[in-house]
Amino acid sequence: MKIMRKLIIVIAAIVITGTISAQQIPLYSQYMFNKMLINPGYTGSEADIPVQLAVRQQWVGFEDAPSTQILSGHYCFENYNMGVGAVLFVDRFGHERRIGFQANYSYILEVYEGTKLGLGLGLQVFQYQLNYDQLIALDDADPNIIANVQSKIVPESDFGAFLYNDTYFAGISANQMIGMPIKIGGEEMQMSRLVRHYNLMGGYKFTLSPEFELEPSILAKTSFKAPSQLDVNLRGIYQKNYWLGLSYRTAGDIVTFLGLRFNEFDFGIAADFATSDIAGYESGSYELMLTYRIPVAPKSNGTSKY
Repeated sequence: MKIMRKLIIVIAAIVITGTISAQQIPLYSQYMFNKMLINPGYTGSEADIPVQLAVRQQWVGFEDAPSTQILSGHYCFENYNMGVGAVLFVDRFGHERRIGFQANYSYILEVYEGTKLGLGLGLQVFQYQLNYDQLIALDDADPNIIANVQSKIVPESDFGAFLYNDTYFAGISANQMIGMPIKIGGEEMQMSRLVRHYNLMGGYKFTLSPEFELEPSILAKTSFKAPSQLDVNLRGIYQKNYWLGLSYRTAGDIVTFLGLRFNEFDFGIAADFATSDIAGYESGSYELMLTYRIPVAPKSNGTSKY
């Protein structure tokens, strides 16, 4: 019985390790509209208070495919040269689920007229859960196997620097800086450790006419423990209220996205289509974004993402 128990624990650990390593950080396609999700240095960089709800369903057609829901917002206290923000998130992947909260703080410097530098820190805590019903035990008569599977509270932190003005932006950030271990079960359970991820982003907005702008941008991501990834994006903006874009992700995805602004609301939708072998088994990934921009008095350090 004890040998059988150890076997089940090892199998569960392998599954946990594999899925955590595969997608430790949720994937976003419309991150250019909320860069705070990647870089806490972006916190407080906008002229109003953007409150955003984002919902993503990945790999439609796959059972238990990843899904993510996020509610976020941030604000700049101009008199104190700082920004504060918050993120609530629920992330599911197969038999795993994370429910968490992140608080962001950024100190904003004016490096020269019209250009700001935000230095940000994000403190995160989430509950990691393993869905017991999706674990298959070889010995149903041993209740200790399931009893050893439990949820864990995990703290983490992010750091980022973000340089921006009305024309261009550049940022570098690190996620999961602590690299906390996740241990589910008793002493016999193997551990998986969160891996630090690094991001480098940049973009430039070209004004082609009074009504039309073109913004190319990139996002490079690596953990040095898995293949690095590069996103190349191109977004066209019409009358500052409508946009249409295309992205290529070196992991093998082509992303199309579009959206509009109506009064204080922004609405966006994105669709990812795989070009790799997985394309024959899924129907794409889809993402919806709704942002309400709470107006505030005009201030000098905000910048518009348009």
